Amino acid sequence: MTEFGAATKPSKLVPVLIGGGAMTVISITPYLNFINCACCAGIMGAAVLGVWFYKKSFPMDMPFSIGDGAAIGALSGVVGAFFTTILQFLMLSGGSVDLTTQLENAFDEAEMQATDPAAVEAARELIMQIAAQPMMLFLIGLLFALVLYVGFGALGGLIGGNIFKTKVLPQTPVEN
Repeated sequence: MTEFGAATKPSKLVPVLIGGGAMTVISITPYLNFINCACCAGIMGAAVLGVWFYKKSFPMDMPFSIGDGAAIGALSGVVGAFFTTILQFLMLSGGSVDLTTQLENAFDEAEMQATDPAAVEAARELIMQIAAQPMMLFLIGLLFALVLYVGFGALGGLIGGNIFKTKVLPQTPVEN
């Protein structure tokens, strides 16, 4: 209990790390990452997992709201976006994948099918400039991941918050 009479809510750190870690595992594991093809179901499911762990740490007499779930989901999305982007960047830069060669092949294919070769050439120049700067590539990937993971994480947190919210039973009037 605090000095105002209300108990403080449990720490969000462990549930957020669990939710974000689950998002990362689902997103980078081959074949398991196909779950995200169903409207980012893996990201939302990991957020629900984080909400469940957070709800488990609540005392029985403390109310748990949908907003608590949304906060856990969004924060899990931030953690998941950072972890996933870092791991994908490390796999891309340290692996056998040659990004510039793959981009060149993709643009050669696009030029054969394009109706406007000037547009393809402009896109080639822009993307090759970005691909040549690893930090810029990392930051763009992180930005996209943050938008995606926080949005779908918050949605999963709302769903989890609605599942695990404290049910308020109507009080029956006491007769005198």
